[in-house]
Amino acid sequence: MSRPLWWLAGAAWLALAGPTAAQTAWPSVALPKSVSAFGIGEQITANGLPMRVQGFVSQAKPAELLEQFRRSLGQPLVENTLGNKQILGRAEGRYYLTVQIEAAGQGSKGLAAVTDMKALVQGQEKAQDNTARWLNRLPSGSRIISQISSRDGDKLDTQMVIVNGHSETLNGNALKSIMQNDGMELDREAAPDDKALNRIPARLANSKTLLFKGAGKEAVATIARDGNGSTAIVLSIVTQMERYR
Repeated sequence: MSRPLWWLAGAAWLALAGPTAAQTAWPSVALPKSVSAFGIGEQITANGLPMRVQGFVSQAKPAELLEQFRRSLGQPLVENTLGNKQILGRAEGRYYLTVQIEAAGQGSKGLAAVTDMKALVQGQEKAQDNTARWLNRLPSGSRIISQISSRDGDKLDTQMVIVNGHSETLNGNALKSIMQNDGMELDREAAPDDKALNRIPARLANSKTLLFKGAGKEAVATIARDGNGSTAIVLSIVTQMERYR
């Protein structure tokens, strides 16, 4: 249920949404021959901002790869730096093409995204509605730090990070109630084993994981409390989209 998240840092892009976007032919980012691309779901939504994204790796150095993308993307280009990442952007009609590149070992890695500028307002409204729905059901004072969704075939994978000041027990009971209302029952509860304890930070040693299952959907929630009185919840929900056809 997990997927790599390194590519999310700095991915503050605009969104696609709605029937009009679905009916329009999307442009694609032309990739240089020196890169190897891989898919990241059919569509991803980060904090309410949907996008079409593909990752890539290359043996070329970032500076060399940047020059290759400058030629393949065309002009005019907008160039920015975000931390150790170089970002190229160009508008194409109602769409915006973005490339993000950073060093990886002896070569480079990055991602290419296409977003629909016209869907920004609609995407924000949907995100606000969904956030409000979750906050109304979570313990008081909860904050949703991030919410990422990706669609891959007939599966929708949603990952959320939630923070509040309540105990693991209270949060666990709240999640059990929410999942039950959403058609899922607790399948089992687990704590980190000895092998896992050697790999995770000490602050997560007392964490616990709840696994839920239902018809056409399942969820995993990891709850951990730090030494500053805060509790973090990492929640992943996978839904079979065919249930809604």
